[in-house]
Amino acid sequence: MAASAACPISRSAVQHDLDAPFDWADDSTFDIVLVALVIHYVHDRVATLAELRRLLRPGGRIIVSSSHPTADWIAAGGSYFEAGHVEETWSGGMTHRYWRQPLQAWLDDFASAGLALERLVEHQPALSMAHEHPTTYGKLAREPGFIAYRLAASIPASA
Repeated sequence: MAASAACPISRSAVQHDLDAPFDWADDSTFDIVLVALVIHYVHDRVATLAELRRLLRPGGRIIVSSSHPTADWIAAGGSYFEAGHVEETWSGGMTHRYWRQPLQAWLDDFASAGLALERLVEHQPALSMAHEHPTTYGKLAREPGFIAYRLAASIPASA
């Protein structure tokens, strides 16, 4: 039996402006939605997450990765509990503007969109990075830089 016949699952990726409506997709279309390193750039995070929830099949999941709220706080300073836009100038003069908020506010956004947190991962650097990038490795080994959330549709309160 050919491998394709044994595994008839279709896999595809779709690129989309997260601030625009998802009018191209029907309800319950996807098993997994991956939102990699972009949620902190979206203007209305709750509306976008609710729309992504609409696209999930029963049992589907949304994986969201972002800079860690602690890393954002360390980079911007001030109070960890402040929420708002941060603007940084990166090497080469590129302006980087993103939304910063504490962990509790991210979890509140997910809940407001009808999503429940199933798993949270605070990434640590691979040991192999220590040789090539010792300074960055040392920093990421003691200060979280990235975070990932696995989200599922919440069970309605009436259930």
